[in-house]
Amino acid sequence: MDIGTKIRTLRKSMDMSVRQLSELSECTPSFISQIERNIANPSINTLKKIAEILNVPLIYFFEEDTNESEEEYVVRKNRRKKLNSPAEKAEVFLLTPTNNSRNIEMHMIMIEPGGKSDKLYVNSAEEVGYVLNGTLTLHLGDDSFEVKEGDSIYFPGNIPHGWENRTNAQVVTLWAVTPPIIKK
Repeated sequence: MDIGTKIRTLRKSMDMSVRQLSELSECTPSFISQIERNIANPSINTLKKIAEILNVPLIYFFEEDTNESEEEYVVRKNRRKKLNSPAEKAEVFLLTPTNNSRNIEMHMIMIEPGGKSDKLYVNSAEEVGYVLNGTLTLHLGDDSFEVKEGDSIYFPGNIPHGWENRTNAQVVTLWAVTPPIIKK
């Protein structure tokens, strides 16, 4: 079952209208409708809000109804969970299986020129990033660092952090996060 169908099913099971969900999630009713019809993809922040409103962990939207043991361990390239973040000009791919027993998760983030995180994030995780392609500007507290292709960085998530692509080329990064932040 896809994310939009899961949201619609949960919303209806709670006797909640599209308008009510849109008001609580601070989205327009048309955007909620587009998400439910799989025409639009919510950002991670929007999906977190919706998960909280619908009383499910964020990971619920990425779990698949399957009994195949391979999917507990292997994420095939064509089966990655993808979150679009149009406002950030980025796509986030979950590279780890979505089972609940994992204590770490990996993301690949593809950031278009001019893309940047919509805010500075704070969480209880530890994060390690690696730049596969391009140059990423990483904001940590009051500092900014240029992290170039082949460079890596570590930081505790309790430091306000965000990223930006100030170049004219796509930036591709890998991130390992523990404990998982999409799981919550």
